[in-house]
Amino acid sequence: MATKTINIKESAYMALKSMKHEGESFSDVIIRLSKSDRKKVTEFVRSLSPELRDDLVASVIRVKKELDEARPRDVSW
Repeated sequence: MATKTINIKESAYMALKSMKHEGESFSDVIIRLSKSDRKKVTEFVRSLSPELRDDLVASVIRVKKELDEARPRDVSW
């Protein structure tokens, strides 16, 4: 069977690893997840490790704060 090498961020690797079942390869995980029905966001977040959930929460809070502080620009029509 042919293989391909892909580059992913460490956080993506950790998310994928946290979804891996015992005896399952990363290829198996990707295929399983790509074939499964779309999950709710809450189900996805619950599937992450506590460390990744904490990182996600911190990122969302930071971006929300940045958006709250952003000023809308004037657009002429």
